[in-house]
Amino acid sequence: MLSDPLSKNSKAFIDVQHLILEASRLLNQGCEVPFKAENQLKKLSLGSNFLKFDVDKMRFFAKIGRQDIIDIIEYYFVTVVKWIMRFDEFQNLDRGYQMTLLESIWHVWMKTHKCSSTADFRKSSYYKKPKQKIFRNMCVDTDIAKVDTSWMSDYPHEYVNLYLRSQAIYEADVMESIRNLNPTDVELTFMFAQICFEYAGKRFQGDILKITDRFQQVLSNDLHTYYTEEAHNPRYIQRLSDLMKVNNMIQKSIWTSRPQRELNRVFNVMKIGSSHPNMFEDSIFH
Repeated sequence: MLSDPLSKNSKAFIDVQHLILEASRLLNQGCEVPFKAENQLKKLSLGSNFLKFDVDKMRFFAKIGRQDIIDIIEYYFVTVVKWIMRFDEFQNLDRGYQMTLLESIWHVWMKTHKCSSTADFRKSSYYKKPKQKIFRNMCVDTDIAKVDTSWMSDYPHEYVNLYLRSQAIYEADVMESIRNLNPTDVELTFMFAQICFEYAGKRFQGDILKITDRFQQVLSNDLHTYYTEEAHNPRYIQRLSDLMKVNNMIQKSIWTSRPQRELNRVFNVMKIGSSHPNMFEDSIFH
């Protein structure tokens, strides 16, 4: 919880109640088109278009303001809902557990998407530069782009920028590793899901840990089937080990930067308040 919650009238307050309602609406509605696949991992991978950025819709940003940040939050939260709905194990959960998972994993999914999309962009684009990163379909050069931090903090921009960069530890290594691995859609789907479920289980323990452990076991079994029957690679242990090294780096990025986030709260560096603070725990907005 934030030590000094801001009022709803504050310019640094983010009301995400509409996102919670939208998630419930989408879950009640279900997938618009029924998806058929050999197993749950393959069914989830049918949503691999959510995992990648659309280069044709990409825009280059020189300045990022409050509304841009809110748009990014809204986009990723809703996208995660639409993506995970393809996973039968998730669909079978009680609504309370579904919402707990959604509220906790969206920013982990966002972090993974930033790394994988940036890796893909750097591999395929003629316009690539070392400091460019992809958020949603936004290309931002972190050396040039100006982030308006005045609405989120009373501290000098330089100080806030250092804090934001501290939350991206290991991401450069993650991007390079993904670029070199060039994962297939099925592998990338497994990576996204495993990262999110591992994080949620470690964060909540108890029933959530039991649920996410079961999720990971189902997907691991399906990945084995993919490697042995479709990729014809029965000796896939090294490949899987390389994928998991990337996932472990992302997990390490989240947990290693937690002390900096705790210090941020002590000194109230980020003055962002929210209608649902738990949704932003372990994110750069908390």
